[in-house]
Amino acid sequence: MEAVKKGNSIECLSAEIISRDIKLSAFINLPNFGKCRKYNCKKNSEASIRKELNDKTKKAHISSYVDLGDKIMGENLALYVKTVKSLKIEVVNYTGRHKAQQTSTDCHTFAEVTLQFHNIRVLNDPKQLDK
Repeated sequence: MEAVKKGNSIECLSAEIISRDIKLSAFINLPNFGKCRKYNCKKNSEASIRKELNDKTKKAHISSYVDLGDKIMGENLALYVKTVKSLKIEVVNYTGRHKAQQTSTDCHTFAEVTLQFHNIRVLNDPKQLDK
C-alpha cells in the first residue's frame, strides 16, 4: 500500500529511502521507541519496507504500516533509525533530470510524512482519493 497523507508512517526492521536531500539531524529520544538518530528527508521523498517487524508490534505510532512492501511518499519525511552509526547515503540517477540520494537501513526504523505533496488536496473522506 502507498500512503501519501501527512502523518502516515511506516515501522520496520529494514527500509529503503529515496529523497533528493537527506540530512542528519540529531540524536533524539522518542517515547516508546527509545534513543535514535533522526534524518530529515526533503524534496520528493519516499520510504518503503524491505523487512517487516518480527511480531508486528508497533512501538513508535499505533497507525504505522508494517507490512512488507508498504510505502510512504511525501514532500518531506522524518526518518528515525535506532542505531549509533550514520547511514551510508549514495547519489543515484532517479529521473531524467534529477539525481537523488538513496540509503537503506538494517535496524529498527520509523519514518513519517511531515509534509505531503502540494498537489494532493486535503479531503475529509480519504476514500475519495483514488490512486
